Amino acid sequence: MKSKKEESELGFGSKTSTQRSRLINHDGSFNIERIEKDGISSISIYHALVSMSWMKFNLFVVIYFIAINLLFTCLYYFTGVEGLRGIEGTTEFDKFLGAFFFSTQTFSTVGFGSISPLTHTASTIAAFESMIGVLGFALATGLLYGRFSRPKANVLFSKHAVIAPFKGGKAFQFRIANKMRNSQLSDMECRVTLAKLENENGVMVRRFRPLELELKKIVFFPMTWTINHPIDENSPLWGMSAQDLIDSDAEFMILLNGFDDTFSQTVNTRFSYTYEEVIYGAKFISVFGQSKEGRVVQDLNKLSDIERVSFN
Repeated sequence: MKSKKEESELGFGSKTSTQRSRLINHDGSFNIERIEKDGISSISIYHALVSMSWMKFNLFVVIYFIAINLLFTCLYYFTGVEGLRGIEGTTEFDKFLGAFFFSTQTFSTVGFGSISPLTHTASTIAAFESMIGVLGFALATGLLYGRFSRPKANVLFSKHAVIAPFKGGKAFQFRIANKMRNSQLSDMECRVTLAKLENENGVMVRRFRPLELELKKIVFFPMTWTINHPIDENSPLWGMSAQDLIDSDAEFMILLNGFDDTFSQTVNTRFSYTYEEVIYGAKFISVFGQSKEGRVVQDLNKLSDIERVSFN
């Protein structure tokens, strides 16, 4: 049987006891700063290009395309544009622009034929650029495939968690939904851990306490799932008020695992709620309705909708 320490150990260690900011960001990344002895060796270009946002990736592709073509344009221009047959520009800018467009055609292997290399020097540069272009598009294809095929659980979390009335008592609750309409998730499992500062012999130490859930696993995930942690005598939240959550710098860290039919493999996602994102004395409003045909309708626009309540 696992010990209590083994069950609650998340890998953050005791060095985070003085950190007063969240440990897990909303995008699932860890809010830990790393200083590398050799920063370059720890950088994975492939991982960076696959995991960055689409906006940054598209911007990187555009900048790379322009930069590499400007480099070859300079080679054509400074070795003499008279080595390129078909450039009809009268000004130096027109000649440079003609060399640039020839470079883009060569790099992409389009080759319209209006401009062609005339000298051995220009032909050599064009041949080398064609090789770089073929390799570049092959790498871009691999990156695009890696980005599209990257397994990820696209789960939508409610903006806030709540401390709500629950079966005559209280419960910590948050709500999730499958973000992708055409993606089917099954065997969903949830683990929630509370990170909070505790006074031990006059010293504030961050401890990680696992929260027992009313239901920690579901077979199918077609609708929203409200995850409940009943606050009873065995709960780390027992007796804690809203001010206690603030004083203890509470953060609720969530790990979700499930099987995605699209990727045919297990996917996971991480999320967290800090004490600032927990509303004490509220409950979620139902997202369900019924269509004219009698089918169940869920409105995900109401996923984070709550109403204030009072405890008995």
